[in-house]
Amino acid sequence: MNSCTSKGNRRLRAAATALAAASILALATGPRGPLADARAAGPTAEVPYVVKALKITGAREPLYIQDEGHGKLVFSDAAGAVYSVPISGGRATRLAKIKRPAGLAIAPSGFGSYAGQVFVLSASGKGGGCAVERIDKSGRASAFAALPKAGKIGKGEPTECRDLEFGPSAGPLAGKLYAVTNGNATVYEVGADGKARAFATLDQPIPFEIANLNFAPANDPKARGAMMLGMRPRAETAAKVGRIGMLGADGKLSANYYLVGFVNPTGWGYAPPTFGQYRNVFFIADAGRPADKSHDARDGQVLRLDKGVAREFGTGFVDPNCLRFVGNEMVVADPAANGRRGGAILVIKSML
Repeated sequence: MNSCTSKGNRRLRAAATALAAASILALATGPRGPLADARAAGPTAEVPYVVKALKITGAREPLYIQDEGHGKLVFSDAAGAVYSVPISGGRATRLAKIKRPAGLAIAPSGFGSYAGQVFVLSASGKGGGCAVERIDKSGRASAFAALPKAGKIGKGEPTECRDLEFGPSAGPLAGKLYAVTNGNATVYEVGADGKARAFATLDQPIPFEIANLNFAPANDPKARGAMMLGMRPRAETAAKVGRIGMLGADGKLSANYYLVGFVNPTGWGYAPPTFGQYRNVFFIADAGRPADKSHDARDGQVLRLDKGVAREFGTGFVDPNCLRFVGNEMVVADPAANGRRGGAILVIKSML
């Protein structure tokens, strides 16, 4: 974070902050057009970075995002669908109607015959439990994998669908799809044959809540391609006990955490070389308290890692749920960005 305190720098920061707040646009919904401008005290970022919300019609509450390629994003919407939209905004194209969708992922080549197809974790399983669905090129959604019971929390039922990610292109976790269900604190491994097994269950000795998963780059000296989980102790009431944990290829949680000291880490990633002064820096989205428990408080933030310390980079988010880098921009899904009026896909970019 910029620590300069000269009057000139303060004026520059104030001006840029005002510009960023003025740039916030509400996520539009349905044929009735845009809802309303997002709150004036919306998300802002360090100078010279600015935050704006994509102006989108046809969607309401974006939850998880993936880079679809060719200048497009694909995202799940809490209203019950999966959409595609240009990274510049515009009308969202519905790919499929999905019951309570959560994480989604695009199949790489080598995952059976499904390369390029969208997989979604949703509450479409038996009794409303989580299951994996597949959206084919024609837009037809079909069941792909049922998730078995695992662990002791919540009677082992795979409920509270969260993230979905394909493993890295190389290494022991390659060629598989991984799903998180928070209801039983379990990470599932799914093969191209549609068979699923519990890969890891974090219900003892400390039961954890799991919000997100991703994979470290192979050249990360601390994790080297490991699976990384956003997690916090399930019964803990203290604030900053959230952490990013690491799972090995054997599904065992490392005793050493990647990072600690968050409220609820929900997304992270390394910035590309084109991301201004913070190129190649590790960023983390911390959602803070859930919007329904904080009265839509803007306590969510984006942090940057500086010499091992997580420093404030962006503030004013409500429930930042997913963080990605697409091209030279950071993209964050915040399903509660506008309170009860809906959410937004927020884009952060350098002005230099």
